[in-house]
Amino acid sequence: MSKIRILATEDDPIHEEKLRMVMDSLKYELIDVIVDPHQVIPIIRATNPDVLLMDIALNSDISGIDLVNKINELYDIPTVFITSFRDSETFNQAKETQPAAYITKPYKAEELERSIELAVFSKQKERKSIVSTKNDNSTMHLFVKDGISLTKVLLSAIGYIEAYDKYCYIHTQHKKYMVKERLKNIADQLPDQLFLQVHRSFIINLEAIDDIQLAQSNLSIGGKKIGIGKTYKQSLLSRISTLG
Repeated sequence: MSKIRILATEDDPIHEEKLRMVMDSLKYELIDVIVDPHQVIPIIRATNPDVLLMDIALNSDISGIDLVNKINELYDIPTVFITSFRDSETFNQAKETQPAAYITKPYKAEELERSIELAVFSKQKERKSIVSTKNDNSTMHLFVKDGISLTKVLLSAIGYIEAYDKYCYIHTQHKKYMVKERLKNIADQLPDQLFLQVHRSFIINLEAIDDIQLAQSNLSIGGKKIGIGKTYKQSLLSRISTLG
């Protein structure tokens, strides 16, 4: 099994040295300990870490909490806060970023190790929460993360799935859910007999189509007009039954 790859932020030289020693003793791969928070996102882009260890007070115009909020908009990486702040206000602000753990200094190596292991394990489980249904026709639902809960969503209730940057929105009859998955990853896990990609940004439920405008190369689902990409048009036409 490959080592867990970790990127950390820490502006205190003493705590940085301790962190490096702990990481070495736990046999994790420490990519780096970053002092300047403005360097973190470019380094994430270049290194793709498994876990972030985030200090909150970074002696900068941006806090660790602010930084994690920005990171969450771009990447799906679990965060463990490591901080000297013990007050409820800071904790509640950090909690809004949905971290994997919140550790206060000084900490024990065992405490940090368990937080990292739980962060990786939870993220792996979460990524599997969109249940693979390709080879199991009896599975007609999936579980989608909704806040801190996993919500059961019937496949028949899904109208379409829309890609947006590094996220996707699953649109049902009554609600939409945001998931941190690529459209291709979702497509690979949905039953072919029910779902079809019709555009680089859209997967549709074939049963949910209200009408198709061939001349305009679009279709409608629940009042939403969805374009039909040229490379997907023939595949769509081969999947629907027509009269006249």
